[in-house]
Amino acid sequence: MIAMLSLALLPIGLIAIMQTRSVTMKAQENSELALMVLTEQVALRERLYVQRAVGSATAIAAVLPRYGADPEACSQSMARLIERTQRFSFAAFVPAGPGDLCIASKPELAQDTIPNLTYSGPATEVQIAPQTNYGPTPMMSMSQTVVRGGQPIGKIVIGVTHKPLELTQNDVTDHELVDFITFDRDGNILTGHLEYEKIAAELPRGRSLGGLASVFSNTFTDENRNGEQRIYTQVPLQGQQIYVLGIWGASDGLSGKVSSLLPTSAFPALMWMSSLVVALLAIHRLIARHVRRIELQMTRFARDRALPDEAQSREMPTELQNIQNAFLSMADSILHDEAELENVVHQKNVLLKEVHHRVKNNLQLISSILNMQIRDADHPDTKRVLRRMQDRVLSLATIHRDLYQSNESGRVNVGSLLREIVEKTVEIGAVSDRAIKVTSNIDDIFLYPDQAVPMSLLASEAATNAMKYVGPPGSESPCWIDVSFTATEDDICVFEFANSVGDAPSGESTGLGKRLINAFAIQLGAKIEIDDTESAYRITVTFNAQAFAPEPGNY
Repeated sequence: MIAMLSLALLPIGLIAIMQTRSVTMKAQENSELALMVLTEQVALRERLYVQRAVGSATAIAAVLPRYGADPEACSQSMARLIERTQRFSFAAFVPAGPGDLCIASKPELAQDTIPNLTYSGPATEVQIAPQTNYGPTPMMSMSQTVVRGGQPIGKIVIGVTHKPLELTQNDVTDHELVDFITFDRDGNILTGHLEYEKIAAELPRGRSLGGLASVFSNTFTDENRNGEQRIYTQVPLQGQQIYVLGIWGASDGLSGKVSSLLPTSAFPALMWMSSLVVALLAIHRLIARHVRRIELQMTRFARDRALPDEAQSREMPTELQNIQNAFLSMADSILHDEAELENVVHQKNVLLKEVHHRVKNNLQLISSILNMQIRDADHPDTKRVLRRMQDRVLSLATIHRDLYQSNESGRVNVGSLLREIVEKTVEIGAVSDRAIKVTSNIDDIFLYPDQAVPMSLLASEAATNAMKYVGPPGSESPCWIDVSFTATEDDICVFEFANSVGDAPSGESTGLGKRLINAFAIQLGAKIEIDDTESAYRITVTFNAQAFAPEPGNY
């Protein structure tokens, strides 16, 4: 889902990147243009003073020839000009030939701060006296040639104090102003609010002030010499003589604020993440939470067979409501079918137990009839044969008794049966003059009747044969019987029956016991191993415990 949404949003993201970059660049340009306009406004006020000084010099140069050679009238004219204009520091007439210098200046202006006034020819000039050479405040001097009768007779020079440029109340802005500096075409710094070292650190890295001098206004973004991003605005102040350089923080304007909050490339990523969040919330609200509810209902039903008791959510989509309705219908049908199956199984178990009970009663009845025949028989061999038959019938009756009493899904604890068979066989076959030591290692192993019946009968025949032939292995050794019935993790059952053998058998062998044992082993699918020595007789039966396999067609 994330991959598909990402693929779907990729074109929109690319468009957003391009548009965001375009808007950012446009905003940056607009911000730089706005800063350049502010710089122009600040420079305009200084430029008006310069133009006023040039105009005043031109006006005086036009009327001065009327005064002739009257120095007093010249001085009075210069003094009135200085008094009317605050920024004019001095005004002087410099003759081209022999004659006295006519000059008027501010009272606070020291004579040694006035530039060297000499006539250099008939031309309009703007000269700059830098701060480092002429006192605490730089000074600009504007000169205009005075002509009389078509011949230059001197020049008018007006000095203007050049103060650091500042923003006025009308220029208040959100932009972060670092400083306004003025410099000449040679790259000399004239004014600035910061100290000279700080101003030098704020200049653009890899550029000189002289290289920035241009008659055209210019703006650019660069790093200062400390590696900080700055916006620079440069405008000419007076011809090709004086220039203004505005230094602004790079975070100014819309683009800077946006870039400081979030990079341009982060907008598409933010849009992508927001779209994913919205899609995931929508999927969770419309689908996921309802699917989760249905899943919990299914899990609870599978674990506890419990149906949901809460009503369906009205916010659930129709498709999911149909799924939930189908699940509830299926669950109700399963509960109904399971109830019927449990009832059928219960009835079947009752009938099966009744069958086992009746079979057990019938076998006990047969045993009782055989017992009557044994009492009425006169010949010992007849009694012995009938007793052997009675033992086999009782073994079968014991198995059906356990099946009747068992709750292990029709399985029989064969280990318990073997212990009972061995005990009864030894008890019935024992004689008073012969002590038998019985050692048993019989585990509780549950088998289905298909294997439990032949296994019990096989053990009964083995025990009967053992009691028939058991004897002391030596003159001082007692008789012994060793019985073992165990199972491995792979459901391999091992039955082992051993007994000591005496010098003389207790009766004549007919071979019926061995044939029965072999027949029962075939029913078990077992492997028989017999070890017959002079002192012991051992039989080992190995078979696999089988799972219940229903008859074909029995479902």
